[in-house]
Amino acid sequence: MKKIFNIWTVVILAFFLRIVHLDQSFWLDEAAQVIESSRALNQQFNLAADFHPPLYHLLLHFWLQPATSEVWVRMLSVFLGIGSIFFIYLLGRLIIKEKQALSAAFFLAISPYHIWYSQEARPYIAFAFFSLASTYFLIKKKWVLCTVFLVLSLYTHYFTLFLLIGDGFYIFLFEKKYLKTGLASIISALVLFSFWLPEFVKQLSLGTNGLFPGWTNVVSVSSLRTAGLTFAKFIFGRGTLENKYLYAVLIFPVFFLLILSLVKIWRIITGKILIFLFFMPFVICEFISLFIPIVAPQRLIFLLPLFYLILAEGIDNFSKKVQFAAILIVIITSIGGIYQYYTDPNVQREQWRDAVSFTEKDSDPQNVALFVFPQPFAPYMWYGKGTIDAWGIAPKFIVTDSDLKNLSLRLQNKKRAYLYQYLTGLTDPQGKTKNFLSAEGFIQSYTNNFSGVGFIYTYDKK
Repeated sequence: MKKIFNIWTVVILAFFLRIVHLDQSFWLDEAAQVIESSRALNQQFNLAADFHPPLYHLLLHFWLQPATSEVWVRMLSVFLGIGSIFFIYLLGRLIIKEKQALSAAFFLAISPYHIWYSQEARPYIAFAFFSLASTYFLIKKKWVLCTVFLVLSLYTHYFTLFLLIGDGFYIFLFEKKYLKTGLASIISALVLFSFWLPEFVKQLSLGTNGLFPGWTNVVSVSSLRTAGLTFAKFIFGRGTLENKYLYAVLIFPVFFLLILSLVKIWRIITGKILIFLFFMPFVICEFISLFIPIVAPQRLIFLLPLFYLILAEGIDNFSKKVQFAAILIVIITSIGGIYQYYTDPNVQREQWRDAVSFTEKDSDPQNVALFVFPQPFAPYMWYGKGTIDAWGIAPKFIVTDSDLKNLSLRLQNKKRAYLYQYLTGLTDPQGKTKNFLSAEGFIQSYTNNFSGVGFIYTYDKK
């Protein structure tokens, strides 16, 4: 009874931490996800523009049937996040001990990074859940269930391929007598995933061609930065500090505890297993990123539970006094990350709901919202009520003189233009659109700033 109470106390804590600010505005990727998942069922497999497999799109499609509010949409991720906390506890009990398993579950419950993605209407936390479940059944040698969750993970996120390589090496190094059965499980999962390969090739072709210069740097991180940034995000969450030295001082104690934990547990077999399960996929991802810029910390979130299992096992091998101090350090650092997320709008999601409301507050047909993009951004399309025109003015992503010439004709009957700054550093780095509006007789009268969205410039015709 005590064991059940303890883990369920952690689960209840995790739930309440994950419903704070659940009603935030959808940001760019979430709005695009919700729009895509709102399409008809037969369109959920048309994902050429979104470099993900279809499972989360399908799950969210059915989840959206009762309601489409921000809270309801994100509850799917909340439940998946809580499920991953329960599975880290099960995996911890299987590999190490009850005490460390509960510690790891608690650390994950208060992890600011895990909280963020447990509120994100995107596939990352589903990937973390399915991959963690597959690892649990791999260690438990429940091969059918392992295969099932590997398939679910493959159809959720392509980084499962790195997990599969790690699984294969794990079986070869630690479970040789199950080599044939284990490899059969992995191969079966790949065969069942092969039905999606034609679509994957289409996505890969579009992704490698690139949308426009600079976009790769937005969606991925250079290999030289990935490792440090990943550990920083794992420790403190999405937030940061303006003073980078203070930020480094803040996250260093937990990072130092990780190093000490690795040293402590390296000599025991369970420690070797945890280290291998974490670092094998991590190293593979780092190596691939030297050639293909695909790695970003959120895509490595499936390793976060193992990160905390290593910490929990390492801390348990410290002396009693050091154990208390180490646990306190992890808790204080996590609380710091949670506090910043809860209180700092710059760490929270883009305030598109407020931005769109501001733009459409005056439904004058002579007003127009302008986006230096092929079309209005997904959050605008989701929140906009169509009370004014909204135009994308750069059909090939980079604004050209020809695009602005066409815009000149369309602006003939407009008296006010709201120009969104969002992503113009990539699509209009020379500020051509602002200069064009001035040349067309529009005077910049107001500038409003919405966190994450950036500036909205209000131009009025002379």
